[in-house]
Amino acid sequence: MAEIITKESPFSPGRPVQPEYFVARTKELDRLERALKQTASGRNENIFITGQRGIGKSSLAGLIRHHAEKEHSFIGAHCYLGGIRTLEEMIGTIFERLFLECTDKRVFDKLKNIFDKYISEVKLFGVGIEFTKNTSKLRGLLDNFLPAMRNIYGEVKANDKNGLVLILDDLNGISDVPQFSQFLKSFVDTLATSGKPLPLLLILVGLPERRNDMLKHQPSVARIFDIVELSLMSEDESQDFFQEMFKKQTITIAEKALSLMVKLSGGYPMLLHEVGDAVFWQDTDNHISDSDARQGIMEAARIVGRKYIDTKISKVLRSETYSSILWQMGKKLPVGVTFRRQELLKAVGEKEKKNLDNFLNRIKKLGLVDDAEVRGEYTFVNPLYHLYLWFEAKNRAR
Repeated sequence: MAEIITKESPFSPGRPVQPEYFVARTKELDRLERALKQTASGRNENIFITGQRGIGKSSLAGLIRHHAEKEHSFIGAHCYLGGIRTLEEMIGTIFERLFLECTDKRVFDKLKNIFDKYISEVKLFGVGIEFTKNTSKLRGLLDNFLPAMRNIYGEVKANDKNGLVLILDDLNGISDVPQFSQFLKSFVDTLATSGKPLPLLLILVGLPERRNDMLKHQPSVARIFDIVELSLMSEDESQDFFQEMFKKQTITIAEKALSLMVKLSGGYPMLLHEVGDAVFWQDTDNHISDSDARQGIMEAARIVGRKYIDTKISKVLRSETYSSILWQMGKKLPVGVTFRRQELLKAVGEKEKKNLDNFLNRIKKLGLVDDAEVRGEYTFVNPLYHLYLWFEAKNRAR
């Protein structure tokens, strides 16, 4: 029987990056480290991590929480609020996560004593806890959120804990609830004017649109939260990322292979992980060749297409004319570069030409392409989208 060889990919496509595999974002990490140190000295710090989808917001927040717990002896929770639309649900989620993510038994027991009347079930230590769904109880806890957080810190500091870190992530839904912004302002202002400090680092994580939702309901949110905005990674940062990640598995990379991977990842951390993971599984000799990179990138394009594009282009494909234009884009436009409207006009037939402007507006709204810097030029939102269309167009032509 052949020996089964197992290996572990250092990449994390489609999920937040584990702390031990986090690379880059030095400037942003320095800013968050400063906030941690300020919090440990007894201050409340409030940060909003923002940026476009796939830029690594949740991974960065998770890393800083891990660092806060391991290096600064904080306790914390990373709360995903997707689908939550009431403050009562939010409060229940926050305290439930504090229990579920607590790894220190002494601290767990302290938390259990504080919130025993709000816990509906505890099966095992830290596992299977259910916080009450009773709205009136949760409303009482919501109204006393600051005293509750003070109570938590007062109990855990005896166990050499220096502060609290609370991450509110995936704000879709709750950000457009007016009471959410008002709750945050009231909490931060009450804490600031109380004369009694609380070492709490509060981190919100969301798209720029979610912050805009909050500002619409409460303009003071602008002054409450310092912004850590994540942009695309530079070519140098992307190169360092791939080299460091493959180095963890003692894998080398050919220069041309590295250049191709960097170019077609477009600086998006999400795509860096998709490409890196797909290329990793092509390797058989601990060296990423040009061939490994090309095959891996094509596989990454197929994966990204199925995850992020198929549902979008299905709306375009309902129109025979739009469908024709889309596949012409995939076949005839060079991958990875901007394109001009005039180039598309030359590539399509007379019927398609009459509908071209409406088509471009449609795929812009769907998030497939965007305006380039030069008027009349467009670019795919990321290069793998174009590569996927090329691949699909090629298959349809067979």
